Amino acid sequence: MSYDTVALVAQEPGLETVARTLERTVPGLWVQPHPGTGLLELREDDGSLVATVEPGLALASRREIGRLLGPEQQDAAPDPCWWVETRARPDDTGRKVADGIARALTDRLGGTVWTSGPADIDFRVDPPHPAVDRVTDRAVLVTQDRTVVPWSSWLADALLAGGPERALQLRTPASSRLTLSAWAALNSANGLWAVQDGDGGHFDGVTGLPLSWDEHLGFVRDRPDPRDERDRSVDDRVLRGPVPAFVEQPPTGTHLEVRLSTVHPAGVEPRLGLGAEILASCLSGPSPTAWGHHEPLTLAWDPAGMLASARHRAPERLSLHFAGPWELGHPYTGRIGLTWVDGVLSEEVTMVVGLEQGAEGVLSALDEAVETLGEAGVLDTLWVRRFNGRPDTTHAPVWRGLGSALGIAIGPRRVERVGIPATENGPLRGTPFGAPEHRSVWYPAPGDVDGPRQALRALRAQWEHLAPEKESRDRG
Repeated sequence: MSYDTVALVAQEPGLETVARTLERTVPGLWVQPHPGTGLLELREDDGSLVATVEPGLALASRREIGRLLGPEQQDAAPDPCWWVETRARPDDTGRKVADGIARALTDRLGGTVWTSGPADIDFRVDPPHPAVDRVTDRAVLVTQDRTVVPWSSWLADALLAGGPERALQLRTPASSRLTLSAWAALNSANGLWAVQDGDGGHFDGVTGLPLSWDEHLGFVRDRPDPRDERDRSVDDRVLRGPVPAFVEQPPTGTHLEVRLSTVHPAGVEPRLGLGAEILASCLSGPSPTAWGHHEPLTLAWDPAGMLASARHRAPERLSLHFAGPWELGHPYTGRIGLTWVDGVLSEEVTMVVGLEQGAEGVLSALDEAVETLGEAGVLDTLWVRRFNGRPDTTHAPVWRGLGSALGIAIGPRRVERVGIPATENGPLRGTPFGAPEHRSVWYPAPGDVDGPRQALRALRAQWEHLAPEKESRDRG
């Protein structure tokens, strides 16, 4: 676990300025670059790592400060603003160094300072990476003591440094929450969120199941010992389910999750980001304000810049992240996955809109979203689900329910492939939009089924009916 500080400064903290500040603030430490990155390491004479500094990130929007560090920090931060983060060893020496660096930078450049929780050293050994606490045969463990844990460049680099044979495991206090991007990255990379239970133990932040530490595998889910099974009571077996803290206080808001797939044909300039803009307009109001490869999001919303980044990385898959103004409309955040195949760009948008209790009326705008996406030519397929969740879109380590599938949609290209008759004679009745030659169809989940599992089965049956392999039969 690291002790973190963020200096939010009013003037650009160039590398030379940061280096001179380090030399004056911590003259007894060696300053050296971390290989392959822009990070600066501070080490003692024996080589042990004390702290690592990431020189300033220019923020296009101060709203990122509010989203990740809190509204008080946003109000206190200068405009314009640069974000200089230091991660230090969580002992007296490390905390003193990190605090001193942040104060020296703000004294010199103006600004304010944010600090994380005090952190602990329970799992920390001499790490090979400045963000890592421990490396095992199968896991890379990173511990964060922050209210909101973002998908930072530090976490992404720690995952890469671990290699393909190791999964990322993130350890936090129970008070921490993850951004959508951090939550999704952990789940997509077979990662694990290990949450401290306050009594020296840990549980899985996604399932609530108890965890134990294995020196080779990292954190693993507790498994009953079959030798003791005959001696265990029914009550004992129930206790091996989710821990009480995970299920006692579910979130009171709603996460509206929308997954949009768009295919941009070869030879046509991709209208990247248009789908996200339409979803934001229909379901929240304001357009996206910022995007980036990691959090904090440092770039102003710029579809042309996003497309240039995708072309630079082609044919590798690229993941981008975006957010709207969290204090306007309904808060939302999202991810965009981009893949090139033979000149065709596939765009996968995942967006979560946070709704207060009683604000579910926005669900009526799903029809408008489907119609507008289809008219704009950026709808191939759409899936919509609803979960219990915090209105600020972050994920807390509590039970969010099974989720309810709300509906699916297909756009004009998919309708053309399967044929209009197939869109009308399936298990579910759809709502068509547009002329027959440019039709989109929205299939809301049936309201007369018993429970979310049945609604999902009904939508899957409709999806199978519209599957590409059925095209020739449906059209015949």
